[in-house]
Amino acid sequence: MFTIRLRTLLHRPDQRITIRSSADGWRADLAGNYENDEWVFRLPESQFPERVEFKFRLQEQYWMRGANLVLFPRPDGDYIFDDSQVGFPPMDQVIVENGAVQQRFFAPNLDEGRHYNAIVIGSGIGGGVLADQLSDYGLEVLLLEVGSYLFPAHVGNLPRRHQLGGLFDKNIWGLWNDFRVVNYANAPGSSFEGGQGFNLGGRSLFWGGLIPRMAWWELEPWPREVRWYLEGPGDDQASELLKRSRLPSDFQDRVLAFLRNNFPDHTAQTAPMAIQHTQPELRMVPSGVFSTADLLMESRLTDADVGSRHLTINLNHAATRIETTGGRATAVIAHDLIANRERRYTADQVVLAAGTVESAKLALLSGLDDPNRRIGVGLTDHPIFYTHFAVPASSPFYREREAAKILMQHRAAGVDGPPFADRHRYNIILELGSDLTQGRFVDPEILDRHLRDRRDTMLCEVVFVFDAPLVERNTLRQLGGSYARPEIDMQECPITGAEWAEISALKDKVIHDLGGQALSGGDLALRRAPLGGVAHEVGTLRMGSDPSGGYRDGVVDTDLKFLAYDNLYACDLSVFPTSPAANPTLALAALALRLADHLRRMRRT
Repeated sequence: MFTIRLRTLLHRPDQRITIRSSADGWRADLAGNYENDEWVFRLPESQFPERVEFKFRLQEQYWMRGANLVLFPRPDGDYIFDDSQVGFPPMDQVIVENGAVQQRFFAPNLDEGRHYNAIVIGSGIGGGVLADQLSDYGLEVLLLEVGSYLFPAHVGNLPRRHQLGGLFDKNIWGLWNDFRVVNYANAPGSSFEGGQGFNLGGRSLFWGGLIPRMAWWELEPWPREVRWYLEGPGDDQASELLKRSRLPSDFQDRVLAFLRNNFPDHTAQTAPMAIQHTQPELRMVPSGVFSTADLLMESRLTDADVGSRHLTINLNHAATRIETTGGRATAVIAHDLIANRERRYTADQVVLAAGTVESAKLALLSGLDDPNRRIGVGLTDHPIFYTHFAVPASSPFYREREAAKILMQHRAAGVDGPPFADRHRYNIILELGSDLTQGRFVDPEILDRHLRDRRDTMLCEVVFVFDAPLVERNTLRQLGGSYARPEIDMQECPITGAEWAEISALKDKVIHDLGGQALSGGDLALRRAPLGGVAHEVGTLRMGSDPSGGYRDGVVDTDLKFLAYDNLYACDLSVFPTSPAANPTLALAALALRLADHLRRMRRT
């Protein structure tokens, strides 16, 4: 018998360490025990050759970095390693855990004989809103989510990591890089840099909260009945659900007046946010940034018809395929990651709401009929350009403890050319005091230190977000079973030289008129945001635009139903037929509410 030890305080028993070696051809993980702050593996030397190579593994998924370790095992040998010798890559796989909160409030229903009115796959903005609304309507709903219970609310409602020292620090969803999952592979030359949110609430836990309405020129290419819905009751209902807020202030009004005077060709309004600050007349506790984790957990905790009675949530269930027969979806096959076994669930209606990448992957894995050959085609993220700058104390717009967030559009947007030509097809988001508009400071000493480190400057940002058609050459392919990551071939959607000149000049004028300057060590050049970097990718299961022609250009119809199936739907950003300038969350929430009404009517018939 010989012993291998890994002394570590980084990977205690909640993060299991195993060993895999050349002794059996690298096939099996060998378990150890965690004793006295070290993983201990006691192994019989008779089962190992004179020379053996091995590596430690984390969670039976992540190989240690670096070269193989080599041993010449001898009886009673004691081989010691520590954290300075053994490191692992960041965990970017699905987090599989079943903690106390998840066990108590999200106990699954594993009865495969139970039949539901609807199965919804994915708990983000599309799936979470849809599942909750359907259950409120009295439909029996099973929500399948591949991830675990991670946070009870949007991460902006939680204490956050602050970067002190005067650094630009603004992302309300700053924990995204800690918890995102990269479940795709880029084809050679592809430049997608997105990620998936595999957890209760999906990516609704990690978003910026900005919910502008789509303008008429953004909706122009969309199917007429969907366009009319979004321009009318849809956006109103979604705004109410997301707690649309425009928090006024004297400083905000002053910035608005300045912009309207200095930029008469543009409209300027307080940026609408999905943040409930408070309702003082009711003395209510503010709920903060909207997320479907909030929405679903409140329902699960409420024993009522509009709460938990019709809503079942099975976490750690990875949907692997949709069974179909004769133009109908007959079952959802899911892998139970906790029990490590396959399960089969049935329902009258099935909805893919796992996101632009995952829903397309599931459609391809299931071999769904695709009469227009559009599944996975057109994956697009709109062009986004930004720069950071400082407003110094010498500027009349400097405020130490105030902030403003403004949404601007060109007054002639959409009227001087065909769709997607040089026609001012962008939104402008201007933030003065970006660290405060998206900050949350609990400890006043941390805030005081942060303000002091800024050295009499406001941290500011201007962003240009373009409207864009789907890029037809961009594709998502599934090469292998559910274990294989989909391959993405994605290029940027270009803008014209005239558009670049226009936004560059606007950027320069905004900064100049505000008395702005470059941040220390920086410049004022516009930079392009990475593709997928803010989770706006769309289009892999696009909505067809021509009902009279059988939606020949789409995967789903205007009811979000797959063209070849009577009871199979999609409800996430994959159905968008364009990539709008407006951040897409409001429109997706509205589409989820619309689909819930449709499925309720289908049940009655």
